[in-house]
Amino acid sequence: MGLFDKKRGTTSKHGAPTIIAEGARIGGELTLASNIQVDGIILGTIRTEYDVTISPTGYVKGTIYANNAKINGNFEGDIFATNIDILNNGNLKGNITCSEFTIEKGGIFLGTSETVTTDEVIALSDNKDKPVSIEQKKAEAIEQK
Repeated sequence: MGLFDKKRGTTSKHGAPTIIAEGARIGGELTLASNIQVDGIILGTIRTEYDVTISPTGYVKGTIYANNAKINGNFEGDIFATNIDILNNGNLKGNITCSEFTIEKGGIFLGTSETVTTDEVIALSDNKDKPVSIEQKKAEAIEQK
């Protein structure tokens, strides 16, 4: 995923990825309209229709709702995603609900997994309001005037 669309050189429709830098610590609920890469620490909930990547320096404790979750650091909690990949440095402790699940050699999974259809994963993630991009909020504000 790049910042610019390859065809026209325009920004992609879900913007640049959000990066939580190594050394940063965030608590609460993050609702995003973009990919997120966690190099630091998040204690709480992450909601996005896109991808969540936890890097080797990253740690998340809480709940993730995403299209794809790539765990290459440490995660504790529940994940609801279409695809979940535990990479070679990944350590996942908790419960996962997904339609596809892979563990690379060296990856660790301690918990329970439930395989469901893609539609069921989407229905689970729809329990809260969907992320709204800044562009969508601006357009809605203009329409209301």
